[in-house]
Order: sequence, then structure tokens, then C-alpha cells
Amino acid sequence: MVSPLCVICKGSKHLCGKPTCELLDSIRARAQKIDIASRDIVGSSPPSVFVGRYGYPKVRVGPMLPPTIVPLAGRLDSPQMWYGREIEDIIGLRSSLFRTGGEVRVEDAQNPGRTLEAYQLIAMADRPVDTEVLLKKPLVERRPELSFDMAPMGPFGEAERTKLTENVHVPRRVDYIASDTDLGSADGAVDLYEHNISPYQIQKILSMGLLGVGRRRRMVPTRWSITATDDMLGKALISEVKGYGTVDGYLLYTGNFAGNYFHILLVPRPWSYEMLETWLKGAFWAAENTILQDSEGYRGRKDYALNITGAYYAARLSVLEHLKRMRRQATVLVYREITEEYWAPLGVWVIRETVREAMKSSPERFDTLQKAIDRITDGVRVKNWLNSSRLLREVATQRTLLDF
Repeated sequence: MVSPLCVICKGSKHLCGKPTCELLDSIRARAQKIDIASRDIVGSSPPSVFVGRYGYPKVRVGPMLPPTIVPLAGRLDSPQMWYGREIEDIIGLRSSLFRTGGEVRVEDAQNPGRTLEAYQLIAMADRPVDTEVLLKKPLVERRPELSFDMAPMGPFGEAERTKLTENVHVPRRVDYIASDTDLGSADGAVDLYEHNISPYQIQKILSMGLLGVGRRRRMVPTRWSITATDDMLGKALISEVKGYGTVDGYLLYTGNFAGNYFHILLVPRPWSYEMLETWLKGAFWAAENTILQDSEGYRGRKDYALNITGAYYAARLSVLEHLKRMRRQATVLVYREITEEYWAPLGVWVIRETVREAMKSSPERFDTLQKAIDRITDGVRVKNWLNSSRLLREVATQRTLLDF
């Protein structure tokens, strides 16, 4: 059932030629069926919205909400609150958050009607929004949706009508940036981030077409907006940390969650970055041990990280946040080993949050690169991992002015 193509495809490219991913279907079949018998639903959106990608530029758009008013609804769409929980618990929690809405064209973000404007308000909100949805038909015996880059979700129900049943609280800075139609999307995202708006909320705002120059505004499929946000914020932080001195010595941070084991090495050299992923045989996508690699030098990269995809940018952002706090720059290696414990995909938030938690710990310090490499090798299952690292080979063989 699992082929060597699976670790490259991750259920999104249909490289096997089948219309759906059999691996994802097998996990869905194990999940509890979802039944929503009533067409008229009133629920607390965390707040959360979803923009699909199939049929682009005509896509499914709408709010996500549970089928009832629930206390602490925000936890349904707050990855920071899921860290440390069991995979089953996360899938169960997220399965109650179903998607609603209908089809619109992505450029409708520029001139939204009443319904789409309501969806945009939900994306800008910073607290749960009570929402009433009249479905075209009940959701009966549906299964949750899973993908490699997004958190699990409940099924989709086409809406006949959507109405917000309470006033929406929008942070002043979010409203200001969303109203500025002369500001580019990257500048808008960075401004929000610098005003303590979470990357998770920025993803939603970008997805609903609320950032960018007015005539260019488009809704962005949720899957794409996640990585786009990580990339835009990461590039801004790279420009900042390049102005700092390098770290003092070789620093190694470690962390793990849900079968994902991380070793993050900071090398006292100017900024560059590499991520290695080893999918061990028995992990969700892996038919055999497979190592993937992507990297960038001091000047960055112009193309997309096709091997590691969204995880590359999620891990990079978390490391850069730490470097900013340290007021230091470094050459960075992130090595991720995925084991059989990771039996269902949960989304790239797993990478973002696990690396963040790892960077909060006290690092091991080494006075040579070789000692740091030896320590990583002692702590991982695939002992020849170093053979796949371009970055560390360059560090080991190239001398800088500081070496003289």
C-alpha cells in the first residue's frame, strides 16, 4: 500500500495516479463518524475560516465552527494549545470543527457581498464568534479530513445562508492594516506580526484576501496561506538577524512531539539554513528510510522548497524567532526524524510548535563542530544522516576570515 512515492507526495500530488490517497482514507476510516442531523446550526467559530484550493480561481470559502455553542471554542483552532496532546485527542478535537460555505471567485475579496464580508470579519476577529448557518442538507455519516500540511478538520457542508449572531471584536491594528489598500501583502503581514498578531491569525487574514494592494487582492487557499505567511515573516526576520553578531559556540537544541524528533544546531557563522527530514520505515508516509533535504545560503533561495515543502518554512520561522530574541545570527541545521509513532498527519503546526518548544530549552554547548555532529549521531536512529547534509559539509571544508 505504501510506496516510495508516498513520502514525496504526502497525499497531495496524486503521484500514484489514484483519485484519493489510500493512506489518508485508511486513517479517516478509523475516525468516528460525524452526524449533524439539523440543517440549522448555531456554533462558536473559534474564529476560523477555510479557503479551498480545488477549482481555483473558483473555490469553496466559509467559516469553520462546531455544531453548537461551546465554552473555550478558541482551543479548536489554537495549535499552541494542542502541543503535548495525543494524536487521537487532536483528531477528535478538530473533527468537531466542520467547514461551511459555498463557491466564490478569489477576486471577490476586493468587493465582497454581505456573506463574504461576514467571513472576512471572522478572519479578523481575535475571539470566538457565534455564527448561524443554514445548511443545504444535513451532514450524515461524514468523516474528518486529513492532510500533511493542515490540521485535521471536520467535513464540509454547503451553506444556504450564513449570519453572525453577535458583534465581532477586531483588533484595531488588524482593522487598520486590512483597510490599507496601498500596502503590499508582505509588508502588511510583517506589520501585524510586529504588533503581536499571531502568525496563525495572519494566515487567516491573508487567506481571506485582506492583505495587499486593493486591485490585486485575492483570497488565498488556506493550504497556501500557511506557508506564504511563514515565508514572509521568516524573510523579514532574516533581514533583521543578519545585523547581529554570530552565536557563541556550537549550540544544540532538541525536542520531540507525536513521534517527531528534532535536533537543531546553531553554528557560529553567518546566516544560512538547512533542513533534513528522515522518514523512518513505518512512519505514516514511509515505505523505507528516506531522507529529504532543502537549504538556502546567505542570500536566500528564490524557488520553493519542493522536497520538504511547508515544514521547511515553519521550522525556519521558529528558529528565527529565537535568534531574534538572542540578538544573534547563525548557520542553522534542523534535523527532523519522523518515527512510526507519527501514525496520522496533523499539519505543519507540529513542526512550528515543536521547534519553538525546543528552542525554549537550555542548549548543549560544544567547542567544535565535530563534537556537535557526534552528539546528534548518538541521538538519532539513522547514523549516516550527515551524508545528506550539504550545509555541514561546506562548514567543515570552507574557512572564513574568523578562522585565521
